[in-house]
Amino acid sequence: MSMRELYKMAEEAMPSILIVFLPEVAEIVNLRPLEKLSALFKIPDVFWSSVAHDSSGYFGCQDTRDHVGELQSFNSHFRFLIKEPVTPKPFAPEHSNAAYKWHKFGYFTSWTPLKKLVVLCFGLPECLQKSITGLEHFSVEDPFWFHTTTIQSVITLYDKNLWAWRDLVRALELNRASADDPRPDYIKIHELARHTIHCTETLGMAIETMTSLTGEHQIFFDENESLPKEIITKSKQTRRSLRSQMVLLKSLHLRSKALEERLRNETTLAFNIVAQHDSRVAVGINEAAKTDSAAMKTISILGLIFLPGTFICAIFSTSFFNFSPASDGKPQKWTVSDKFWIYWVVSIPVTFLTVLFWILWQRLYERLPFSHRRRV
Repeated sequence: MSMRELYKMAEEAMPSILIVFLPEVAEIVNLRPLEKLSALFKIPDVFWSSVAHDSSGYFGCQDTRDHVGELQSFNSHFRFLIKEPVTPKPFAPEHSNAAYKWHKFGYFTSWTPLKKLVVLCFGLPECLQKSITGLEHFSVEDPFWFHTTTIQSVITLYDKNLWAWRDLVRALELNRASADDPRPDYIKIHELARHTIHCTETLGMAIETMTSLTGEHQIFFDENESLPKEIITKSKQTRRSLRSQMVLLKSLHLRSKALEERLRNETTLAFNIVAQHDSRVAVGINEAAKTDSAAMKTISILGLIFLPGTFICAIFSTSFFNFSPASDGKPQKWTVSDKFWIYWVVSIPVTFLTVLFWILWQRLYERLPFSHRRRV
């Protein structure tokens, strides 16, 4: 039904029971028909406020009375918020925001004792619209009749979507990272944890909404004991239904918190698996380092064995030494150049400067920031 048709019906002859499906509150606010709609059905300003629209849920009500205090009408407004997982579209980014959608819907009811019931439904999902249009019996005997009827469908939608999130958590548990080559998708785990936190939040707020609704139901009948007997009788059954629905919501809330704990366990397990794998890799690297160390030790020992002889051989092979074998009656002769001192004059300072340069370089390297050491 369009807004124009709704105005026309309200101005002419409104039926005893009127249930209208309208767009989300945000869309109507943008169209700016608020003054006329609010005046026509006595909708409070808080219903249109961004605070109420952006909240996870709430319940409010007010009544109107004549000059002698007799009840003329009872109005209520409430809303719920549900997060639903959505199958990603083909070729969508792996972590795109298209993996879920929000159901933001609310209600406004206006009840006239035993005469009229007006219900405005804002942004209802198709399944909730079908649950209302499929009702075979409508009642104007109880101002809270519609609340218990529609909230039962809302609980069913909460349950359906919570099980859908549970299936995603279970799939994560069944496809844990391998201990041999762990590559957990931490972003996926984080995103799923974020969604379950939202589910817990919305269910917790739904419980608060139901608590407020149940309390207002009690206050309403305590203040209106003079209402007809059939209304009082109906109210007792309504109270039982509200209590039963409260228990169901608490059960769903506990299930959502259990999903949070399961995801927390999966996150801890993923970190532990990666840590154990890294530890095994570190042990392997340590064993390889020990093998390399043994090889280097062997090379060092061989160097210690052959280096002295090699050094002596290198010195005696220089031109400072001359060996003449025996020939033509002359004995063999071994001579040392009188310039042999030049070798020591050159080699000793060069050796000293080399050692000094190495010491200075080591000290400079230790003073460098760790992030710059690899560049040196």
